[in-house]
Amino acid sequence: NTTLIRKRIKNPNLKLEMMQLGKQTKTDVCICYIKGIANEKIVREVRERLKKIKTDAILDTGIIEQFISDSRLSLFPTVGNSEKCDKLAGKLLEGRVAIFCDGTPYVLTVPYLFIESIQTTDDYYDHAYFATFMRLLRLIALLVSNLLPAMYVALVSFHHTVIPFKLMITLAASRQGIPFSPFTEAILMIIAFELLREAGVRMPRPIGQALSIVGAIVLGEASVAAGIASNLMV
Repeated sequence: NTTLIRKRIKNPNLKLEMMQLGKQTKTDVCICYIKGIANEKIVREVRERLKKIKTDAILDTGIIEQFISDSRLSLFPTVGNSEKCDKLAGKLLEGRVAIFCDGTPYVLTVPYLFIESIQTTDDYYDHAYFATFMRLLRLIALLVSNLLPAMYVALVSFHHTVIPFKLMITLAASRQGIPFSPFTEAILMIIAFELLREAGVRMPRPIGQALSIVGAIVLGEASVAAGIASNLMV
């Protein structure tokens, strides 16, 4: 792994600091950063947090991530990870500190910003206008997917006056015969699609892709036909 980074970044300021973690496993762990670009305070903080790890075994970078995270109860990741050497080289050139672990291709990067969750490696290679447009599109999709179900429930349940009259007629017609409240309906749909997504990820790839696509269509049609969910909710 370190050789792949050396191949990408031929710079004498690329520093690799080796240490061993795990009382029983004595796993080789490496801190990687570019001197002069990475913040020295962050490098020292990473070094101190790694030295404080007291455990019998370090089998993967995921174990290290749990020890060095800012908050273990946070819903948002505070440590990034990647198995692509070009992406990692880009992060190092932006001032990140990487943590390698012997025996796994996944490398941790700190600090991790929330905006990195909607970035892809292809953004580095595309034209600036196109890459910016795609990032804005992902940001809009993130906001819509998080806020739209809640807005639907709020409007249908409590704020009928905000909805235009013609749309209100459509809403009333689609919800006719639905025994559940909009909130219960939204929760059931979210759980159903999460189960489909999990099944598509865990099953073998040829079956998983067909299951996720066909399952979503069948589930949506069946739930509407059975009167469990409305068309607009699906």
